Amino acid sequence: MHAHLTLSEYGQFIGVTSECLTVKESGKTYEYPLNRLKSIQIAKRGVSFSSDVIIACANRGIKFFIQDFKNETIASISGTQQHAVVRVRQNQFDFIKTIKVATLSASVIEGKIKNQRATLLYFKKYHQQHKAVIDKTAEQLNGILTQIKYRKWQNFDKWSEILLGLEGQAAAQYWQCLVECDLMPNDFKNRIGRQAQDVGNKALNYGYAILTSYIWNAILNAGLEPYCGFFHTTRAGKPSLVLDMMEEYRAWVVDRNIIKLRTQLNGRNDLTPAIKKKIITSIHKTFNTKYHHKKRKMRLESILQRQVYHLAGHFSDDKKYKSYRFRW
Repeated sequence: MHAHLTLSEYGQFIGVTSECLTVKESGKTYEYPLNRLKSIQIAKRGVSFSSDVIIACANRGIKFFIQDFKNETIASISGTQQHAVVRVRQNQFDFIKTIKVATLSASVIEGKIKNQRATLLYFKKYHQQHKAVIDKTAEQLNGILTQIKYRKWQNFDKWSEILLGLEGQAAAQYWQCLVECDLMPNDFKNRIGRQAQDVGNKALNYGYAILTSYIWNAILNAGLEPYCGFFHTTRAGKPSLVLDMMEEYRAWVVDRNIIKLRTQLNGRNDLTPAIKKKIITSIHKTFNTKYHHKKRKMRLESILQRQVYHLAGHFSDDKKYKSYRFRW
């Protein structure tokens, strides 16, 4: 099942034949039933498509994303028949003007750090030689989580600065632990976003770009505004809500899969087409894997969509949002 299709090869051409999306590549043609697709992501320059593709996607509610050379989404194309309703977005806009954003932001960052901790403990099962280092870092993360959990964030004027500081402390300890345990590619020293030169950070950035399309798709389905976030600052062209919602999924969905590919990344300067395909496949597989959610098991993609619906409910005071926590 190809619910989310990512195209990352120069020279690929996308067309439409009957009820199928066609992809032509190196003399071969691949077909994907349109009724099974939810999103299409163009992750490479030189991929071309016909206007028929846009029309077919718009008519069926299939989201279409295009990324630039920095792996950032620069275009999001969707049909006019979206699920968005005025009241849903109005609730969102009204909510971010209140001090309630402090508590919600703290909950999301708490979820992010818990999932970073879960990722470390997941790898401890297979790397007992690093048990002491991982256990020490897990305890340090617990200390930060305690600070986040028991503070009344609505009482702090500079809550975002304090929260960013705690998030940064956790991230530094998390990445340092991965480096000390040799769980990242050899050339990885610390986390770098844009302009990363080492293959480890390039792989992470590429993976986060794939994750972006899943989050963006879920946000549009819920009728929310992707550019209006509650924690990341709102800036022209910055999908703040997408970045907010990505936080709790980064470690488990992307970092964990890149760690599994580290031996194949060692000694490389760049991402080969084969490695890119493996990253894409691993992330798609993770979203298609079933996890526990409210006493039942369901695909992670479905859990993500429910989480975004819960967030929309939180904006309207109908539900309390709680970040999804992965079990190791």
